[in-house]
Amino acid sequence: MKVIVYHISQEDKKLLALANRKKHKITIIVDPLSETTVHFAEAKDAVIIIDQENPVSNSLILKLISFGLKYFIFIVQEKVPVDLSIIQDAGLKYITITDSILNISSIIGILDAWKKSD
Repeated sequence: MKVIVYHISQEDKKLLALANRKKHKITIIVDPLSETTVHFAEAKDAVIIIDQENPVSNSLILKLISFGLKYFIFIVQEKVPVDLSIIQDAGLKYITITDSILNISSIIGILDAWKKSD
């Protein structure tokens, strides 16, 4: 599965790479999802958005959907930064993880399960 991760810390980046063990092709973006970074998601299957500081506009979500993304993972401390109804209405899968002490390997488990369901 081709995955893009936005706004990941250096520490989590290393943990994700170790947990992935080259199963999925993961693109890492240290900056948050925005109009200037959204194009990196083209030709990806899944997007992981970590602690997005500002709300994600509906137009950005629609752009991600137009790129063909099928899966969304939101890792947040508090509130999900998007209107989830857009993702639901498109019939796409998503999960929200609010545990701040996240086990990175669980992300790989989620991606593995989604890949098997394709």
